Amino acid sequence: MSQQTRPSRRVGIVDIGSNSVRLVVYGNRSDSFRPLFNDKTACQLGADLNRTGRLNPEGCRLAEQAFQRFINIASLLEVERFEAYATAAIRDASDGADFARYLEGASGRKIEILSGADEGLAGARGVLSAIPDAAGVVGDLGGGSLELVRVGDQRATDSDSFPIGVLRLADVGSRKDLARHVAESLDRTEWLQPSDPPGSLYCIGGSWRAWARLHLTHSRHPLDIVHQYAVPAREARAFSGMLTRMSAGSLAELTPVASRRRPHLPAAAEIMLQLIERIAPERVVFSSAGLREGLMLHGRRKKLRRRDPLLAVCARIGRSGARQRMTPGSLMAWVSALDLDLPPAEERLAKAACRLVDIAGMEHPSYRAEHAFMRAFRLPAVAIEHPERAFLGLVLAARYDGRIDQGWTKPARALTAEDARSRALSVGLALRLAMTLAPGIEGAQLKRKAGALALSVHRDFISPEVERRLSALASALDLAPALREL
Repeated sequence: MSQQTRPSRRVGIVDIGSNSVRLVVYGNRSDSFRPLFNDKTACQLGADLNRTGRLNPEGCRLAEQAFQRFINIASLLEVERFEAYATAAIRDASDGADFARYLEGASGRKIEILSGADEGLAGARGVLSAIPDAAGVVGDLGGGSLELVRVGDQRATDSDSFPIGVLRLADVGSRKDLARHVAESLDRTEWLQPSDPPGSLYCIGGSWRAWARLHLTHSRHPLDIVHQYAVPAREARAFSGMLTRMSAGSLAELTPVASRRRPHLPAAAEIMLQLIERIAPERVVFSSAGLREGLMLHGRRKKLRRRDPLLAVCARIGRSGARQRMTPGSLMAWVSALDLDLPPAEERLAKAACRLVDIAGMEHPSYRAEHAFMRAFRLPAVAIEHPERAFLGLVLAARYDGRIDQGWTKPARALTAEDARSRALSVGLALRLAMTLAPGIEGAQLKRKAGALALSVHRDFISPEVERRLSALASALDLAPALREL
């Protein structure tokens, strides 16, 4: 098998949780968080754990079946590195260790029972890999436990684990009982305090993703992506308060959320409320990457720190389907010549756009702009917030169509401020001009001086199209176009 098609280095992670057993298979690229395979079986191993202290017998039967099925699937997918981990239910149940040893004997596969500290650290690593500049507290809410870890400067510091997963809170009692139980658990941790400057609360886990999915619908957010969906803390507090007061009948009608998740929303919301009160975050941010990604990336952390996951995935995606291969560095130098005073975050997005510059090259000309915009706006990438997705999409719309006011860009325009839209248009028009000149761009010179935008280029590359696109870029910058032969 050739090096290009060999499925080596595939990693299969089995997560034996309190609520479900899941297999995720990742490819051999550390710049992508998209799994090759992702499946789970709802087992509810942790149901009634508070009352009995033991695993749910029916859950054990389902978990055994799921574990063997996932072993077979991993073999069919030629997974090289197969790892199985058990979390809160098996960790805390009196018969948990015995059940794990039974599964090991029946399958021939080792199962590592994670401590609460190790589970929290892995979840924090997953978040930091997907949101490298994360600063604040990571909360991983599962069926059997809640892990909290303080993060910043690409490091995890303080951490703690609490036996207050949503399954274990299901039979606590009234809303007041639930609030008191959560408060008593969290009160024992001294480091849960506001930071200066305020950070964010990063939420991972199925129940909190359900919260985010519901809020996306409730707020009519223009982008249906949970990863790095950010909600101001005040708004999150109000929404969580509403959820804690909802009746069982009202919860059952929340169709954006899977039926099995709806009963757990009040508990998830109560925990979020109390964390907001304790740490006073600026916002609540949701992450699709967590425990399993942290476990998958173990051992690759140093390599990953040196790479920007957004730029890495843009480079790979941008190469597929491109008509012309342009050097991102040359394109970025072209953009930099405009002296746009891009904020650091937008300069990074301009670099991403340089890698995606011909992403729609093989599409029909009538739809290239829309296709490029949609691919950038909905990019399967991490380390990019929703307004940043909008900026990147608008850059690509302008690169292909020369404008950003099309009807299909409305969702992105709703997520960006006017000045950011203006800069996105300028970056896109610069790339549009550059791609018109390619391959003559290497010898061309673009300068901004004395109220004019001067383009010097070999006479063979001067054309009416180049003149029009130079004029469009100059107009966007409120400059006069000046075209000269080299």
